[in-house]
Amino acid sequence: MYVVFKEFNLPTIPAVNTALKESEIRKWKGSPTVKICYGNLFKKIKNPDPETYMSRILQILKGKNQLSNMQIAYAISICEIILNPNNLHIQVTESVIKPVLTKNLVSVRNLNK
Repeated sequence: MYVVFKEFNLPTIPAVNTALKESEIRKWKGSPTVKICYGNLFKKIKNPDPETYMSRILQILKGKNQLSNMQIAYAISICEIILNPNNLHIQVTESVIKPVLTKNLVSVRNLNK
């Protein structure tokens, strides 16, 4: 995610090894840069090129291997959760990711039909 959004200077996530205060998460997610990156996640990098920021993230993750539908949906879910300024989650627990992952897995499967 940071490699793809390097042109925006995406700030690093505050250290997650301790319990973050809600105010710190709100500050990071409320930064203009994080909001721009979240808003651009599924937008084209350059017109008329069809590549989006998210597809570039997936391409980097893929490397020389094929990604399963589950891996694609998981990567999309992680990016959405971390960058979404409308939620206060930085640590991705099962209860946080499950509903987003379920939605994205259905979408990915429908695209691959």
